[in-house]
Amino acid sequence: MKRLLPYIFTSLLFAQPVLAVNGGDVIGTEVAPLPDWDARIYPNPNDGVFNIMITGSSAQLNVIVFNVIGEKVFEMKMLADHGAKINLTSLDKGLYVVQIVDEKRGDVRTMRMQVK
Repeated sequence: MKRLLPYIFTSLLFAQPVLAVNGGDVIGTEVAPLPDWDARIYPNPNDGVFNIMITGSSAQLNVIVFNVIGEKVFEMKMLADHGAKINLTSLDKGLYVVQIVDEKRGDVRTMRMQVK
């Protein structure tokens, strides 16, 4: 007899199988705490010039900007407590993904940005 897995429908187009486990040992129940820092891009949308403001961190962070097809178009390091003004007026108009990474702690913030 075949065993059927239940599915969770996350949208009209996608479904995820639900893993069913009978028996077994619990390996761990600890949940990692949420990072205590946050990032903000403003203005958004913008003309290619924008600011990054970080709150709750004084670490050195890596800022990476990707275009919609996943190509890295910009990267820089910044100190969180100083913020940064970034000029990307050479980029085409459109949507971009900005990742701010605290490599030491392994935390990542991902935001969308529109260049008009």
